[in-house]
Amino acid sequence: MTVPTYPDLAGKVVVVTGGSRGIGAATCRLFAKNGAKVAVNGRDEAAIADVVQSIRGEGGEAIGVAADCTRFEAIERMRAQVEQEIGPTDVLAAFVGGGGRPKPTEQIDERSGALSWTPTSSPHSSRCGVSCPA
Repeated sequence: MTVPTYPDLAGKVVVVTGGSRGIGAATCRLFAKNGAKVAVNGRDEAAIADVVQSIRGEGGEAIGVAADCTRFEAIERMRAQVEQEIGPTDVLAAFVGGGGRPKPTEQIDERSGALSWTPTSSPHSSRCGVSCPA
């Protein structure tokens, strides 16, 4: 498989919710192959560890963060851990979270019981369901 290359992702901090399986795990691996520092999120710690190990085994940088993205306090704990271990979030790829119909991340709050995240580090961060560098 040919891996798409995006040199502007090198060194960026990427959080992938639902990153322990399926399309989320594949997304983690592709971000890592492009030089991003990846935070793999999910609820199954063994599955998270498998993705992190596969990324590190190919020379990438990744951490695992178990958190239920339908719980605001879990999201806040995840945000703090990511910032402490690999830096402030530049890109958020949200594959889980619940909360009904999709809408921009900036319009979701903790009262809805859904994903609530505001990238803090970069003027290149956008605030949408899957945030990407500008």
